[in-house]
Amino acid sequence: MQRFVIFLACCLALSDLTVGLAEDDGPAKDVPELKVLVYYLGAWDVAVTNQDSDFTKGESTAKWILGGRFVEQSGFMLSKDGTTRADITTLFTFDTMKQVYRSWMFVSSGSVSQAEMTWDAKSKTMMSVTRPNADGIRSTITADFSEAGKEHWKFVFTDRDGKDIGEMRGENTLRTDKPADTKVAKVAAERSAEQKPLDKFLGSWHTEYRMPKAEWTPEEKRGSADLVYTREIGGQYVRERGKHSDQTVSTMLLTFDPDQKRYRGWWFNSQGNTSESSGRWEDASQTFFWTGVESGAHAGTSQHRFLNDTFEWKVLVQDRQKVAMFRMEGSSVRIKDAK
Repeated sequence: MQRFVIFLACCLALSDLTVGLAEDDGPAKDVPELKVLVYYLGAWDVAVTNQDSDFTKGESTAKWILGGRFVEQSGFMLSKDGTTRADITTLFTFDTMKQVYRSWMFVSSGSVSQAEMTWDAKSKTMMSVTRPNADGIRSTITADFSEAGKEHWKFVFTDRDGKDIGEMRGENTLRTDKPADTKVAKVAAERSAEQKPLDKFLGSWHTEYRMPKAEWTPEEKRGSADLVYTREIGGQYVRERGKHSDQTVSTMLLTFDPDQKRYRGWWFNSQGNTSESSGRWEDASQTFFWTGVESGAHAGTSQHRFLNDTFEWKVLVQDRQKVAMFRMEGSSVRIKDAK
């Protein structure tokens, strides 16, 4: 129930949480399982070792974000002929509600994969199994950290019948004496027409909101947040970073999925909460309409309506008897750059 409320607020990058954490603290002390994720930290040289792969090398850097509740790993891979670059950002955490390690991988091709992960302390190996994509293909990913300063990894791809259809292997080497090569040029990917409405978010915003009385909020509450939206991961995602009046921090990624033909969003915050949303754009009213994924016993709607340098938004969660369980509404104003 609480997770679904958080999802709906996530569409607007707002939360009603009371404890904040510094952006670079980590791992969060109240979740001891997060200590395992330190193996991903640092700047790495990436080498693909199987000869039949389209990609040959790359780089990645991993750090704690959102108060030490998540590790963010960002980098790129280059094709053998140097004409193709894949930008990749992956978020890792330990989900205290599901009691499982989880990851979300966002690729500049527009693909997204989500996985549940299992840690073997004896072999120092993390095993991940992704959800099947639209074609029924899933990946089993092994990350072996048993050798100091190395990560030996392997992706095994299987079809909907469980048959192996390919694999990709590689080795990451931890840098100890040099920073990441930031001079490698980024390749700007072409964006579809459906991506254009997401540009309305770009820039800095200040949001004021209120939560009227409802079943889950017996007393009206008010709050505010400062939000910054940028294009990232090859320009295929709009990413939001938020700082809230209750001292929490959050991030959200939005994109248009060409395979599923819908807008999608993923939200994460410094309390370790996560959520996924599905949306559509209505050009006539300049409005995004969102619904939650895995909503369970409650159904909700939320929307943002853009009006020049503002957007108005509202959220409604109802139970199966149409009783209002949660409501939220507010307005965001674009912050103008000082001249």
